Amino acid sequence: MFMKKNFIISVVCLILCFLLIVTAIIFNIKEMEEYCMYAGMASTVIAFISVLFGLNSWSEK
Repeated sequence: MFMKKNFIISVVCLILCFLLIVTAIIFNIKEMEEYCMYAGMASTVIAFISVLFGLNSWSEK
């Protein structure tokens, strides 16, 4: 049960990460560097959380 829960959380975080990357690219195109920086930092944090949940789902059996 926990393996499935951690995997789903990891996939949701991964989707949020990609959406934030696309948002950062759009902000960069519109020359809003400050918002681009914040979206990039948020994407990095969410990617790290996704990796942690992914590793937890992999190690639990």
